[in-house]
Amino acid sequence: MLGGGPAGCAAAALLAKRSHKVALVRPHAPPAAALVESIPPSAKRILDELGFLDPVEQAGFQPNRGNSVWWAGEPVRREQFGDGETGWHIDRAGLETVLAGCAAAAGVQVFDGYAARSAIQSDSLWTIQCDTHAGGAMELTTDWLIDATGRKGVIARSEERIPDRSTTTLALVRRFHRSEGWPESDDGHTYVESYDEGWAWSLPVSDTVRCFTAMIDQREVSLEGRDVGEMLDAELRKTQFVGPVRDSAEAVGDAWACPASLYSATTFGRPGLLLTGDAGSFIDPLSSFGVKKALSSGWLAGITAHSALVDPAIVDDAIDFFDRRERTVYRSFRKVSAPFFSAAAAKYGTAYWEKRAQAAIEAAGGETRSAAEVHDRLTEEVPEHEVRAAFEILRAQDRLAPAEGPTVRYFERAGIEGYRIVRLRHVGSDRIPEGLRFVRGVDFITLIPIAQRHPDVPDGWAAYNSAAPPVTLPDYLTALSTAFAAGFLVHSED
Repeated sequence: MLGGGPAGCAAAALLAKRSHKVALVRPHAPPAAALVESIPPSAKRILDELGFLDPVEQAGFQPNRGNSVWWAGEPVRREQFGDGETGWHIDRAGLETVLAGCAAAAGVQVFDGYAARSAIQSDSLWTIQCDTHAGGAMELTTDWLIDATGRKGVIARSEERIPDRSTTTLALVRRFHRSEGWPESDDGHTYVESYDEGWAWSLPVSDTVRCFTAMIDQREVSLEGRDVGEMLDAELRKTQFVGPVRDSAEAVGDAWACPASLYSATTFGRPGLLLTGDAGSFIDPLSSFGVKKALSSGWLAGITAHSALVDPAIVDDAIDFFDRRERTVYRSFRKVSAPFFSAAAAKYGTAYWEKRAQAAIEAAGGETRSAAEVHDRLTEEVPEHEVRAAFEILRAQDRLAPAEGPTVRYFERAGIEGYRIVRLRHVGSDRIPEGLRFVRGVDFITLIPIAQRHPDVPDGWAAYNSAAPPVTLPDYLTALSTAFAAGFLVHSED
């Protein structure tokens, strides 16, 4: 395992808990160590699954309570997470230390202070040469290598990882201290603001320190001979809200610049190799879901490698499943950015936003989604508006009479069962030819016959929970609505 960030630690811990011998090579100074990032409350599920939740909760990271957004000239929108939920604003170096400790506790052999210099695959065996910060060296060999080295992409760069040339982005970053604290109304909030040729955001590191970042066009600037702090100050002066908040604060440490342009692998895996987290693809920071994406990607990489190691016959199916899921995630997050960029382009009319809006719209294929929709749904095949429309029809019915759709067919396809990728029975239709198995943890193979035998929704939900792992009523309703939208079920005329 190369890389000790969220993706690498997630994959390593999962594999070690499945009794595999795992080595994690972790550099002395990770490239992302100085960054400050957000973890949304929705990430608690994957953190708990990996055994990371308690250590993260006990680490003392700053609470993430929501967002304050000034976008495209609209009035401020303050978004508080529901039901008192909180995530975290994390110092990346601190998070990586916590997660590496979790991996070690799971049985991973962690090599701190090492960085891979080269990795060569010969006869299905990888030989990895690593150097230490102090000049030492070591050699490791392995059947399976997972590259989780982020943007550096130790292996990913040689695997034809393709940058998105439609736009380029450079992040200008610095921390600031305000002894009296920050506006109480925005306690624990991420600040986000667009302006004519960029956008700015700020995350709290502590009660008195915030990290401020401006995202500008990398093609339009040169760092040679420039003071990055002055560049950041100039960008923040273009904002109406984020900049003035910062004006009363004192700089902490030096400012720095780092690339934040998008890219994606052409192939996320092949026998013996998986590209996970930011090594495989980098999504726009606007989503604030980068850490959750990395954790989820690492979890799936661990499951994929585990499946291949215990069942060589499933290798090709497992890699194809991982590759398709990683492509879907990248494509989905491009769709998340489309409405925001389009609104900014309409407001400012600058090349910066028009290029970004056009690129995002093309990637979206005419469909856009919120970040919450991307993460709450496990499938792209049925558009959200069609699921909502099917739900409204269900609500309007005096009595349901579900029947199996006329084009329904059943077949086997790769899917996740427990911690394995196996060939599972799927249900498909003319509407969804590739088929589905689960939505929100609800199994369509179990749901379809139960819905027909128990047309009353509460009865159907109770019958489903007696026959399969229990699900909540909202998840059952979402799956039932999806079944109708997909054509797996239809409303009988009888």
